[in-house]
Amino acid sequence: MNKLKLVLILLTTIVSFAIVTAGNAEANQLPANYSFNYHKAQVGAVPYKAKSASQSAYLWNYRHTKRLHNIKNYANSNWYVFYAKAKKYNNKRAVYYYVGASANFKIKGWIWSGYLTRLLAKSPANFNTESTFINYVKTDRSQRLARAILKLFPNTQLKLDLSKTAATSGNWKPTLDPNYTNYINVNDLKPAGSTQVSDDIMWYLSKTAGKPITQRVNHVKRILNENGYPDEKRKSMDHYYIGIASFDGAQDSPESYFTTPYPSVLLDDSQNNGTLIYLATAK
Repeated sequence: MNKLKLVLILLTTIVSFAIVTAGNAEANQLPANYSFNYHKAQVGAVPYKAKSASQSAYLWNYRHTKRLHNIKNYANSNWYVFYAKAKKYNNKRAVYYYVGASANFKIKGWIWSGYLTRLLAKSPANFNTESTFINYVKTDRSQRLARAILKLFPNTQLKLDLSKTAATSGNWKPTLDPNYTNYINVNDLKPAGSTQVSDDIMWYLSKTAGKPITQRVNHVKRILNENGYPDEKRKSMDHYYIGIASFDGAQDSPESYFTTPYPSVLLDDSQNNGTLIYLATAK
């Protein structure tokens, strides 16, 4: 037997073993008669994200006979799990999720659980250094809305300590950092002529958590413009700093909190819709 043929046989054996091992690992994690129903969960449907934005992964009809959608074509969407259950196809038992796209709930179907993972977000309070926090905001999927909002203030520097202040700004008495002054509570800004609290930026972003980002940021931009912060004004705010704490429909429990990769009525209770924003100058 030549060396090339031997190598190919070994590679095939290794890959096959890996697939079987992964399948057995999943099967071993399955509780008997596992199922999930969002009607019974404290927060309703549970937010998940694709493990890979570029990998083809299909939504199927219930009988698994027809492909409905490829989630690769909806890279900007999160996936809400409404139902989950252990199903058997081709004599293999695995967990499948019935999901809907956050961008459009008409995009829905059953998908193998292995293609998705929980959508989690961290509070600024979880960070000890500015660099790790800024890298998180720049790179983590849960921070897409935060990144879009930061672009509205292109010359304003993101700060961790001010972001920790922003995280408290949904409270009746937020904890203001004494190192800053001239605070601008962006959360409270409303469309021109409105006096309704439910119209302010904080409530708008909360009500639309997980939805497509562009139209939401454009709405925030209009409110800023109407409150004296048009493009040129925002570009000139290089002496200001910005704090942002964005969860946008993700769960704010740490990954270590979850004992199973699958949705749980008891564990999945921490969905956070908030996106909170402060501007201020240094003293």
